Amino acid sequence: MFTIRTGTVPFDQGVDSTSLPVHLAGRLRSVNASTVEILGNHVAFTAGVFRLVGNWNVLVPFGSGDLTVDSIACEVRYTLNCWQLVVIATVMTGLMAAFLLLSGGNQVLWFVPFVWLWLVGGNLAIGIPRFRSFIARAVTTAPRRVAG
Repeated sequence: MFTIRTGTVPFDQGVDSTSLPVHLAGRLRSVNASTVEILGNHVAFTAGVFRLVGNWNVLVPFGSGDLTVDSIACEVRYTLNCWQLVVIATVMTGLMAAFLLLSGGNQVLWFVPFVWLWLVGGNLAIGIPRFRSFIARAVTTAPRRVAG
């Protein structure tokens, strides 16, 4: 539910793809992911709004996600889940709509859907590129293969 496949981040063949999942898990822990699990070449994490982090934490818009290291294609595929963001935005705009109706301001009720779109769309428009950059930076600092 509310899962969005957002893309891939390539890595060069010098990256040690067998240790990349552990490295990515460490990077997710460094930004206070709630849980991080490694299963082979797959890293699953939970995060979201309900953590003691600042609102600019790279994981805030996403309730959970997963990363898959594809050593043949030399890329990290990621999927992010934004259900918490959608639920919170819906509750906030619903409360705003109720307040407007109760206060007699139903002539501006047309504005409520735009607020919802701003809350969800704005967070995703900022959050997805930031997450991609976060993974790209993690890949550049990943362990390299030993020559030999």
